[in-house]
Amino acid sequence: MRQLQLKAHGEPSDVVELRTVDEPTLDHDEVLLSMEAAPLNPSDFMLVRGTYRVRPTFPFPLGSEGVGRVVQTGPNVDVTLRGKRVLIVPNNEQGTWADLVVVPARNVVPLSNEADPIQLSMIGINAVTAYLLLSKYVRLMPGDWIGQTAGNSAMGEYIAKLAKLAGVQTLNIVRRKEAAEQVRRRGDEHVIVSGDDLHRNIEKVLGEKKLSLVLDSLGGTPVGELAGWLKPGGSMVSYGVQDGQFPAFSPYQFIFRSLSLHGFSLSNLMRNAPQVEIREVYQKLGDLVADGSLGAAVEFVCPLEEFEEAFARSLGSNRRGKVVFKLNHQ
Repeated sequence: MRQLQLKAHGEPSDVVELRTVDEPTLDHDEVLLSMEAAPLNPSDFMLVRGTYRVRPTFPFPLGSEGVGRVVQTGPNVDVTLRGKRVLIVPNNEQGTWADLVVVPARNVVPLSNEADPIQLSMIGINAVTAYLLLSKYVRLMPGDWIGQTAGNSAMGEYIAKLAKLAGVQTLNIVRRKEAAEQVRRRGDEHVIVSGDDLHRNIEKVLGEKKLSLVLDSLGGTPVGELAGWLKPGGSMVSYGVQDGQFPAFSPYQFIFRSLSLHGFSLSNLMRNAPQVEIREVYQKLGDLVADGSLGAAVEFVCPLEEFEEAFARSLGSNRRGKVVFKLNHQ
């Protein structure tokens, strides 16, 4: 079988290899998956470059999320799982950029056999993060407003779509005019390009309205501007620092308007949440994908052997959708 492996930390084009390895064997509580689809994520490249929280032993099998079909079960696993499509819970216990993957049965969640496997493969990290960001910190009601940075990202798309399903309006901040057009094309009209006139442009959209929640993955000054539009008692959540800067905001806003600042880590939550809750959320998201209510733009789909092109596309600055490996000729 083939597997993309990390041989050392460094630039992805220099330190990742496609290797042929022996077919894995099963332990009593494991399942063998024939992989169907596995996305590429920023966290994967952070791991490759040595800036992620995981410190792997080399060679290390790469890929953090994906879906596949159960082709074999260990003796302690329910045999009715065989043939079913399952999602791998992302926890870095197994690499998904491979033809075959052995997974502890506790790390898989059965999903629809009819839904698009490419779309299902992407709910493991971004979609579930979006769902939890919208539900964990404030009680959003129909008619409420939220603000987010990186509104053109896959995460931003999931956040906006899930918010819309709940009757919540989203104000999207992006950094380029091209990104703003991308957001409008997917059906979100409230989008602003960050710049010196950000405050005035936010005021044009919101008027007298206030935000209940601000979500940020970039850091820096735009999120601080959005924080100024939070209603008293509102919350800001940081789930990434792609720009390498701490969110810039006035502490006086948080003190005198009783605002809250939270940090969100999906891996921490997955480590502590009951398995039944994890399954329920993923199955709910899988149902939304199956009925066409939820999805994200995909720019490039390719087999494992085209991994260098996949890396280049995924790391490109003008990418307009996710990059996904399509596996086992599904």
